[in-house]
Amino acid sequence: MNLKKKAGRQVLALVMALISVLAIAGQQSLPQSQIGGAELSAAPGLIQNAKLENGLELFVVENHSVPLVTVCVAFRGGALAQTPQTAGLFHLYEHMMFNGNDKYPTKDAFTAALNRMGTTNWNGATGKEYINYYITVPSDKLADAVDFWAHAVMNPTLNYAVLENEKQVVLNEIRGYHSDPAQIASNALESRMFPQFPWRKNIDGPESNVAQATVADLRDMQHTYYVPTNMALMVGGDTTIDQVRALAEASFGKWTWAPEPVLGEPPQGPIPQGIRLVTSEDQFYRGIAQVQFRWRGPDVTRQTFDTYVSDVLLFLLSSPSGPFKSAIMRKVFGLYDAEYIDFTYPTARDGGNYIFSTYMLVQKPAAEEPVLQRVENMRQIVLSEFEQIAKDPKAYFGEGALEEAKTKLVDQNIYALESAGSFVTDTLTFWWSTAGTDYFFDYEANCRKVTWEDISSLIRKYLIGEAGAARGTADSSPAASARPPAATLVRLRSSTFSADPRMDSKIIELGYTRVTADNAFWWQK
Repeated sequence: MNLKKKAGRQVLALVMALISVLAIAGQQSLPQSQIGGAELSAAPGLIQNAKLENGLELFVVENHSVPLVTVCVAFRGGALAQTPQTAGLFHLYEHMMFNGNDKYPTKDAFTAALNRMGTTNWNGATGKEYINYYITVPSDKLADAVDFWAHAVMNPTLNYAVLENEKQVVLNEIRGYHSDPAQIASNALESRMFPQFPWRKNIDGPESNVAQATVADLRDMQHTYYVPTNMALMVGGDTTIDQVRALAEASFGKWTWAPEPVLGEPPQGPIPQGIRLVTSEDQFYRGIAQVQFRWRGPDVTRQTFDTYVSDVLLFLLSSPSGPFKSAIMRKVFGLYDAEYIDFTYPTARDGGNYIFSTYMLVQKPAAEEPVLQRVENMRQIVLSEFEQIAKDPKAYFGEGALEEAKTKLVDQNIYALESAGSFVTDTLTFWWSTAGTDYFFDYEANCRKVTWEDISSLIRKYLIGEAGAARGTADSSPAASARPPAATLVRLRSSTFSADPRMDSKIIELGYTRVTADNAFWWQK
């Protein structure tokens, strides 16, 4: 069981996560028909989708190469649905799901049922916008697996004594995250970027919430979020949509309809001006600074088309030998390697943001230009480069680059669909929970609609502002304040930080805040 966190990963991991997230089938959905009271639509040869009358959605990814199926149940929720009082409880609830229900009343009985089904893989995860649970079993045990999850999600035991024991397990996990330098840095940045609702960006929450949680609190969570209108049953492997639909009707069909919960409302606001953070970490890379710039981006259910444009832009920027990364390497002194220049947009229902990240060499901290000054200079160069793109993206990237980027984007499905099991537990769960079914099935068609003007408009809207596009420069004059705010994070090894006697004065001069475990998390402010 784990907490999934997308921010704060190393650059290379961010690239691979992006490929996974964008590697979506994007198939054109067929006209829907009514079959036995359930809506059924088919994405030919790949993914099929149905909905029961109580609102529960079904997805099947067929792969008959081996006699195995992965059965995943997913719910929208996690950090996105938290309040200051409930932050951390989705993670606690995830653990309690494995501790018994009306059919398997104890953890031992639960585990024994998994063993009887020949389970080869099982887990659960709490993310920023979803919670999911999954098992992989021989395909002749599919009926048992569907029934197994039906009892787990519909009728969990939520025993008081078990809860008190499980709290300690969760608290130990939370303490581990709270002492992880990468999580400290990420939480410090996001809690300041989204000050209105920072708990929507932090999955674990304060320890006190978990320590004080009651069975009644978890029952409230169950009745609000663990309902059929907020759930998807996803099966990948050796099965068919007809088989899964029949089993779902038998196991979940009598589950009472309940209203779909409201998530991520009201929306996060803009990023405040002047967020500049620096951390010093004992075990960080020697002679290296990691730098992130972040801007407020679109939310997928609010500025939907902008998210398609964003994904196309990412591919235009992605090549290490392309014009963007080549220009940054040429214009910024001392960057580590073009492979480690990254620009990402993790699609989000609430609080979407763009992330530029790279690594900077810091070989002689006391003799070189101060690292924080180098970071400030680099931000201006990055903005200047985006201004050049916005003026004429077709000329910047080349005549055929747009169509090539769109083709690469939609062709990534081959990587994600290579394993039906991991596709349903990762890519499909993410897209269904974050963006919804229609977004998923219309993805390819909407990416194909993106034009050069859309790329230019997106950059002006979210990254440089109209003033920057008109000016075509990246000066530090008062007009520069018209740009959308950008947040900055710099991570350094402690010995690198302390080796520069100018560091403290530069922190004050440039308006940086030094982040530690004592001021990183939203509940500490």
